[in-house]
Amino acid sequence: MTEVFLTWPVLLVVGALVGSLVILAKSADILVDNAVALSKVWGMPELVVGATIVSLGTTLPELAASGISALQGSGEFALGNAVGSIITNTSLILGLGAVFGAIAVGRAESQKLTILLAATAALIVPTLVTLGPDGQGHLPRWMGVVLLVSLPVYLVWMARQRSPQVSAPDGEPADSGVLVEPDLAEEAPHPSRLLAMVALGAVGIAGSAVVLVGSAEALAIRAGVPEFILAVTLVAFGTSVPELTTVITAARRGFGGLALGNVLGANVLNIILVSGFAAAVMPGGIPVGVDFMLVSYPALLIVLGLFGWFAYNTRVNEIRVKEGIALVVIYVAFLAASLLVPNFL
Repeated sequence: MTEVFLTWPVLLVVGALVGSLVILAKSADILVDNAVALSKVWGMPELVVGATIVSLGTTLPELAASGISALQGSGEFALGNAVGSIITNTSLILGLGAVFGAIAVGRAESQKLTILLAATAALIVPTLVTLGPDGQGHLPRWMGVVLLVSLPVYLVWMARQRSPQVSAPDGEPADSGVLVEPDLAEEAPHPSRLLAMVALGAVGIAGSAVVLVGSAEALAIRAGVPEFILAVTLVAFGTSVPELTTVITAARRGFGGLALGNVLGANVLNIILVSGFAAAVMPGGIPVGVDFMLVSYPALLIVLGLFGWFAYNTRVNEIRVKEGIALVVIYVAFLAASLLVPNFL
C-alpha cells in the first residue's frame, strides 16, 4: 500500500490520511454502539459492557493502526502511535476538557492511574535494560506477551469495580462508569441487524487502518522524517479524536470525571493491548530509537507525573482551567521536541 501512495500527488496522500482517520473513528463508533446494543439484547450487565466492550472500543483506532503497522514490520510506528496517544489523551485532551469544565479527580481515578503507572514501568524498564552504547533500546517480544496476558486480568478487575454514584447538575443521580448513547438502551433492533453493523464497523476499521498506515508511511518517506514522528504526533492525534469529543462534551455537561475514567482506561489499554500486541507479533520485538528515548518516553513520564500530582494530592480534587492550560502547554512542547530533536541527532 505504501508503494501505491508514493506514486500519488502529495495532496491526495494527505487527503487519504485524513479521510482514513475520519472513517476509522466513525467505524469504531459504529462497532462499539452496535456491540453495546447487542450485548444488552443478550442481557449482559451494563457495568460489564462498559468495562469491556466500550473500554476496548475506545482503543480500536490505535489498535487497528498499530496492529497493521506491526504486522507490516513497522514496530516503532506501532509503539509511537500507542505512546503518542497516551501523551495526547493525558495532556491535550484532558487539558482542553478542563478548559471547558472542571474535571473531577477521585479515588477511582487514582487507582486507575496506579495501574497505568505500573503498565508504563513494564513498557519502559525492559527498554532501558536493553539500552545499547548507541542509545537505542529494545522492547522484547516476551514483554509483549506478558502485557497481552495481563489484559484479561485487567478487564476482570474493571468489571468487578463498583460504578461510582455521581449527581447530575440538577441534583438527580446520574449513571456513571461509561458514556453510552442513551437511545441504545431504549431501542432493541433485531440481533441480525446489530451483527451486520458490527461486521460493517470491523471492515471499516480494518480497511481504513491499512490506508492510514500506508499514507502515513508514504508521507514520512517523502518528507524525510522517521515514521514514528508521524505516529506520535499526527496519527496519535487523529486516533485520539473520539476521546477529545467525549471529554469536551462531558466536561461541558458537568460529567468530566466520567470521561476522565474512560481516558485513563484507554491509556492502560494502549499499553497492555496495543503495545503488547505490536511487540508480540514482531519476531525480534520493537526497536526503540534514540530520538524516541529522548523525547517520547520523557514526555510520557512528565505528563503522568503531573497527572499523578492531581490524582494523589488530597488537596486537589479537580482539574481546572489553570491546570488544563498547563497540560496543553506540555503537549505543545512535546510536539515541538518531536519535530526538532531528531534534526540534532
